[in-house]
Amino acid sequence: MNDLIAVLSSTIIGGTPILYAICGDMVGQKSGITSLSVEGSMLCGACAAFGVAAYTQSLPLAVLVAAFSGMFIALLQAFLSIDCKANMFASAFVLNFLAQGLTAFFGIPLLSVKLEGFSKVPLPLLSKIPIIGPAFFNQDLLCYFSFILPLIIHYVFFKTRLGVVIRSSGENPEVTIAYGYNPRLVRYASVLFAGAMAGIGGAQMSIFATMNWSNDMINGRGFIASSLVVLCAWRPLRSYIAAYVFGLAQTLQIFFQIKQIPISPYVTMMFPYLFTLFALAVVSSSKQPAMPETLQVVADDMSEQILSNKKGRKENEKN
Repeated sequence: MNDLIAVLSSTIIGGTPILYAICGDMVGQKSGITSLSVEGSMLCGACAAFGVAAYTQSLPLAVLVAAFSGMFIALLQAFLSIDCKANMFASAFVLNFLAQGLTAFFGIPLLSVKLEGFSKVPLPLLSKIPIIGPAFFNQDLLCYFSFILPLIIHYVFFKTRLGVVIRSSGENPEVTIAYGYNPRLVRYASVLFAGAMAGIGGAQMSIFATMNWSNDMINGRGFIASSLVVLCAWRPLRSYIAAYVFGLAQTLQIFFQIKQIPISPYVTMMFPYLFTLFALAVVSSSKQPAMPETLQVVADDMSEQILSNKKGRKENEKN
């Protein structure tokens, strides 16, 4: 029984940063900008939040700084992608390396710091429910907010004027203009929101999940989150499944090692990423999800460029 509660609780903790990143990036992608710099935003958010929390003991301030740190990387991504017309994918990778360098430098004083004073907050009555209570309702405040975040995004997407504006910016910008909004500004705001959510996801990981800082601690979760947006077919409610199954895979990796189950730790370390690859393969073999039109144009342009380069090489080989 205790093992089951521990696995469920760890699944929630492990899935929460991914859930924040998925919800944020889903908004950005719906507006027509894919932000593979989510990794960098999460990393900056984790580092900034941990530093602020360690020296001020203020959770609200730490979360606020994490959001703005994530938005800093997202702002650079938006400027390069929207105004400079740079390739979204190439610019994102450069920004992720920038985030790695910045956090490695500013995080040096934090490497030996152990965070204390930020504990879980059990909800009255709900935390007493057998099995479910200790697992779901004995978590930190950022976990609790993540429970309702996909619901909020779903409501905004499909029940509000703002949702129509965001979706039309990526699917049909003329509709956005007809509503009286500038698609460029909508995309900027959406990408900044994605950066803020990724930063808060990073904060949850460094302050509550690990309670310490280490270089490159996000370890690819931002890239995974961007992939899981596609797996969710841009449907916010599906992010629960994607994030928590990833969290479960991550938890089983640790659980097998603790229980000394005879599986190589190098194999268990691959569990979360193998899940993502398998899920993407299943989605790719089924009906193709509706990709926002702007992202589809970018993908098509890249495919045409690759085919053109291959054709050019073949012609050169013949000559």
